[in-house]
Amino acid sequence: MILLLLGFIILLPILGLLLYKHSKLTGAIFISFPLVLVVLLVGWWIVATNHYFVYSTNLENESIGEYRLHETLRKDDLNRFGSYQKRENDNGYSYDYKDLFLSTDSENQIVSLSAKSQPIETSSGLKIGDTIERAKLIYGDHYYSYREMGLGKGWVYVDRNNKYMLTLWTKDDQTVENIWLSVY
Repeated sequence: MILLLLGFIILLPILGLLLYKHSKLTGAIFISFPLVLVVLLVGWWIVATNHYFVYSTNLENESIGEYRLHETLRKDDLNRFGSYQKRENDNGYSYDYKDLFLSTDSENQIVSLSAKSQPIETSSGLKIGDTIERAKLIYGDHYYSYREMGLGKGWVYVDRNNKYMLTLWTKDDQTVENIWLSVY
């Protein structure tokens, strides 16, 4: 199939050059066909893998465990899971527990949450180990997906009103292995 497509891309401009001597319009159409095909394929790829072209999903009340986006992270919250690593970022801090990762802005408001352990679930009831089909039942079919080397396939739900993104990572394309909720 790919060889056939490449054959068309190469042969049509050559045929167009030959036809151009007899009919400029026909020759121009044959010459420009591969360019039009490439523009259409690139356009389709941009639409399919860009969160600006997917319907919005309401994630306003979504949380991971007890943590919610834009909530102020207090000292009590930090000690709840035991020991953690704190790192200073350009515009805030990140806290790394065993299987929970939190990022805050300079005002200590949570801007990103990521979980990859069994007991933590979203406020909608999605847990690590659930299937992507269950995620679709909970959040709907308005998502886009892409692959990230080392992480697997990401299924992304976007809430444009609140500027939230929920990313579900799978390695086998079926089972949720990581849940990431963030502000964009």
